[in-house]
Amino acid sequence: MSTVSLPATLLQRWKMLGKRENQRTTPKVPTKKRWYVLALLTLLTVSVYAPHGWRVLSHYIQQHPYFAITTIDVELDAGALFSQEEIISWSGIEQGMNLWTVDPEEIRSRLLTYQGIRDVDVRREFPQRVVLQVQTRHPIAVVVSPSLTYLDKDGVSFQALAQRKELDLPYVTGFRSEELDTAAIQAALTGTVSLLAQAKQFWVEPVSEIRWDREIGYTVFLARRHLAIRLGWETGPEKFTQVATVLTRWPAEASPALLDARFLNQVVVRPFLDESGLHPVTPVNPL
Repeated sequence: MSTVSLPATLLQRWKMLGKRENQRTTPKVPTKKRWYVLALLTLLTVSVYAPHGWRVLSHYIQQHPYFAITTIDVELDAGALFSQEEIISWSGIEQGMNLWTVDPEEIRSRLLTYQGIRDVDVRREFPQRVVLQVQTRHPIAVVVSPSLTYLDKDGVSFQALAQRKELDLPYVTGFRSEELDTAAIQAALTGTVSLLAQAKQFWVEPVSEIRWDREIGYTVFLARRHLAIRLGWETGPEKFTQVATVLTRWPAEASPALLDARFLNQVVVRPFLDESGLHPVTPVNPL
């Protein structure tokens, strides 16, 4: 480098350094980030006037048509006793409501007051959608009482608002509706669930009725044969195996009979008599 060009080169570098210093001390705000700055300034302005400012902003959002609900989706498990329309009606949610006014916990608590609903998940999806995921109880028997009452696989009894004629379920009798919430009756209902499961496993014949009695325990009536099976309080698998052996040997057209399986390792067959003990009757009473 020549001595003549050296001063000019140093002067040019000094000017460039000054420009870099100015750039570091006064940075430019990118255009695409300016709206963040505007939003921050808006929030700071509102906070100065809080709580009045927040109330104004909240009221504005809750009235804005942009958040009006247009879609209410109900996700029900298969075999549910209730329809999607019933769930929406019970939830209290309507199209046109502001999504911000929907309280998921309040809606969940409201739906859980219906006995046939096991659990609910309420989800808001902004800006205009609500999703209700509903788990229902599935009945395995009908508990005969003044009001229509079902029994589910967990031994929980629950009432339904209307009769579902398409359900072909065995009846459970011997309980009074005012006793269904007591510990003793709940234990008996849990035993009924186990009894139904084992009858389905060991017997070919379907069950029509399970009659419970405080003194003698469970008595089972079959759907297609005039047989009553008295199991008592013990309902272990060995009892159902013994009865299954008798059922395979018992004539289909035989007279009504009572199979008493309350004894150890044996089943006693007796004529089935009515309560007065005078004459045989068909054990399955119309309900």
